[in-house]
Amino acid sequence: MKNIVVFMLFFFLVFPFFGATSTSAAKSFSHVELTKKEKAFIKAHPVITLGTEKDWEPYIVVNEDGSISGFDKGVLDKINELTGSNFQLLPGKWVEMQKKAKLRQIDGLSTGIAHEERKAYLNFSDVYSIIQKMMLVPLGNPKNIKSDRDLDGKIIAVHKGNMADEKLARSFKNSSVLECATIEEMIKAVVNNKADVTFGNGGTLFSANKLGLPYLQIAYPLGEYLKFVFGVRNDWPEAIGILNKGLAAIPEYEKNQLRRKWLVGDVNHDPYIDSLRFDADERAYLSGIDYISMSIDPSWMPYEQIDRKGQSTGITVDFMNLLSQRIGKDFRLIPTDSWEQTLSFARERKCDILPSAISTPTRREYLKFSSSYISFPLVVATALDKMFIDDFDSVADQTFAVTKGYAAIELLRNKYPNIKIIEVEDALTGLEKIHEEGVLGYIDTVPAISYQIQKNGMFDVKISGKLDLIYDLSVGVRNDRPQLLSILNKAIASISYEERQGILNRWISVHYDKGVDYSLVWKVLAVLVFFILLLLYRYNIISRYNKKLLLMNSKLDSLYKTDRLTQVFNRYMLDSEMERELARSVRYDTPFSVILLDIDYFKRVNDIYGHHAGDTVLVAISSLLSISVRETDVLGRWGGEEFLIICPETKLDGAVQLAEKLRGKIEELHFPVMKENVTASLGVAAYVKGETGEALIKRADAALYRAKDGSRNCVIVAKSGS
Repeated sequence: MKNIVVFMLFFFLVFPFFGATSTSAAKSFSHVELTKKEKAFIKAHPVITLGTEKDWEPYIVVNEDGSISGFDKGVLDKINELTGSNFQLLPGKWVEMQKKAKLRQIDGLSTGIAHEERKAYLNFSDVYSIIQKMMLVPLGNPKNIKSDRDLDGKIIAVHKGNMADEKLARSFKNSSVLECATIEEMIKAVVNNKADVTFGNGGTLFSANKLGLPYLQIAYPLGEYLKFVFGVRNDWPEAIGILNKGLAAIPEYEKNQLRRKWLVGDVNHDPYIDSLRFDADERAYLSGIDYISMSIDPSWMPYEQIDRKGQSTGITVDFMNLLSQRIGKDFRLIPTDSWEQTLSFARERKCDILPSAISTPTRREYLKFSSSYISFPLVVATALDKMFIDDFDSVADQTFAVTKGYAAIELLRNKYPNIKIIEVEDALTGLEKIHEEGVLGYIDTVPAISYQIQKNGMFDVKISGKLDLIYDLSVGVRNDRPQLLSILNKAIASISYEERQGILNRWISVHYDKGVDYSLVWKVLAVLVFFILLLLYRYNIISRYNKKLLLMNSKLDSLYKTDRLTQVFNRYMLDSEMERELARSVRYDTPFSVILLDIDYFKRVNDIYGHHAGDTVLVAISSLLSISVRETDVLGRWGGEEFLIICPETKLDGAVQLAEKLRGKIEELHFPVMKENVTASLGVAAYVKGETGEALIKRADAALYRAKDGSRNCVIVAKSGS
């Protein structure tokens, strides 16, 4: 009996501890996590008051009963709901609100801009709304104002205290400025011909219509965008952390709902739509649809899943939210029970897109694929006691588990005809299979495997090797929607490196949580010592395996990004960097160039002095190039004895100068084992608008070919034609 009691005490103490791992890990993906300081701040500050302009409709709407609504109120209500904070708005005259914020009579400002002058007393949140500033004139544009040149001798009405508008108005040296105490006074000044123009946006037109003064029109858009932020007194840094976490946690579809509710008529609230330059067919397509339907893999974290509430979440969902913002349409989930059913829905036209599709011959029968927006290599996970797989070809005839319906199955069978594949329901089942006799490993990507290992405490599993197969995740679009495909490609090209990394960092930096119910420990003193020893032992094991996992993942990350011999970027990373630089150049209209370098008579070096000498030459030249190129340049091994250098923000003459410098430095290299010095030939090409990355490399390669066909040891510039 005594033994049974001890066993029961042990069971109730230890079982919750083991079960806490997966629960807490899962929660970290679905809730806003605040620090201890942020939680204490909320407790100590039950109300945080942000001042704002009472007439800035539709951002701030003061109703007849004194209650407040509007776009800003909607955003703050969502932040309060997600974080447990209580940010409240106090409307009034903007000039007075700024003074109160400076004197700390209120806690901060809403609907503001992060001006340098305000940084002396405020910290600023991330941007929560972007609008394009317009030049507004009386209906009919009687002064025929169509550009900045037409403002000479004109009177510009501005809202007093609006720093952005005041600065902009004063930049027109040949115009005069009329300061108005309120927005209503500013609108009336233009309508009643006391002023010729004013600055505004859709919100200004909204206010004019509400005042019964629908007599303004847009003359022309200005190049300036207003980026609205929340400002909070700068001795409260925790408040900004809470605001930013809340903003980041608001689903994109809810942000779109707020925009449609309050910013209707303000076609310029999102500048991305204009910057993507949709053609007439694309705009007509968008105008003709209410939303875009999508189906996802219901269980493939951290990429995507359908949670218990029926909501979609994960990396690809965050990317789709970003695309939704870019094109101004909601992406609505059509739920499925499995990835196989998701593919079936796509074949049967029950959904418009698949966010995480990989192009295969079979899928190309019913889908077209966008450009890739993220890429990961396929890896193999094995039991902890298995050897590291340096060359997958050596085990390509063995048995591996792969999730049913995944593109990896088709890719693997095409590349490794003798491979044996067991199809499993999901990643967790696949990882459990590797402990069965005859199954060497489970094949998936690093994030998918790492997520399951850490969520489920599977510390008897390791990532043992990388395959020469890349998962290029694209959006699969039903093949009878060509306009939708081109729209999504333009939106994907507009995603910045920072946005991409922000999404990946948010999901891939999974941590392992552990929890203990200490109250039971105090109640059951009989097993206290045993429990502490067990806890320390378990903590030690987990720490050891976590370190091993981090080390292995770090090595694997380096393995798929860099060339093993020269330790510079490999061909895969060069392709990714070229795609990123091309998109950046198209978006911001910036120049860039490429240099293709080939070591002269390299085959002769290998034939005369041996491959070891050849490797020494490659390593020495890659080291020389690494320290000789600029920090912003991208260097990698293109293949064999060829190296590629991508030069951002660089015109042709700058790239030629760099190439000539590199050629001279290589010629000066001396190798003791060789009688003669090594030289190199280089081809240089500058990006031409409308050109593909492949065409740019082709021109550089043609220039390199002319250099090697001539005297060698020289720099040749590519012809300018594509």
